Amino acid sequence: MKQEEKSRKSREHILSFAFAEFAEHGYSEASINSICSAGKISKGLLYHYYADKNALYLACVEKCFRELTAYLSSHLDAAGVTPDQYFNVRLAYFIANPLHQKLFCDTVVNPPQHLRSELSSCRSEFDRLNETMLTAILEKETLAEGVSIQNAIYQLQIFEDFVSTRLKNAGPEAKQAEAHSQLCRQSFYTMLYGLIARK
Repeated sequence: MKQEEKSRKSREHILSFAFAEFAEHGYSEASINSICSAGKISKGLLYHYYADKNALYLACVEKCFRELTAYLSSHLDAAGVTPDQYFNVRLAYFIANPLHQKLFCDTVVNPPQHLRSELSSCRSEFDRLNETMLTAILEKETLAEGVSIQNAIYQLQIFEDFVSTRLKNAGPEAKQAEAHSQLCRQSFYTMLYGLIARK
């Protein structure tokens, strides 16, 4: 096996066990020792490819958002996207990739403060895609007086972050992809159309 291929496989092996550890325990509780033990990885090898815990975590977050964004991009068309389509595609992805959902939510809800700038960079493509889809949805609606599309998107994102926080703190039974998606979907419609039916 060529050295380049061997290095690639070593990186992927380390990343797969690190991804699971960060997804299950979050940044603060994740342990390099646990990653090495679970993957039968020497610390020397791990640190050869990843300088420290920060670098390893950021590599996992970058992978999470890159793969999620690629999936959404290939399954959604801004020209005809509806809220249900948007949430159905996200739900399908998170059901198929539960560790991605856990890492996604943890990154949104409880980001390590000292890595905020780097995390923002990791999720920048996702944020752009998300804004494109939300803009396409909102452009089909008549917004309240004084509410711009940018302001509406900002409020929706705050609301979704709140939902993620609520579910993360509600206990293991509430952390399923379906529960998260359903509450996000309901919250989205509440923000869009309100709680009270107009006569």
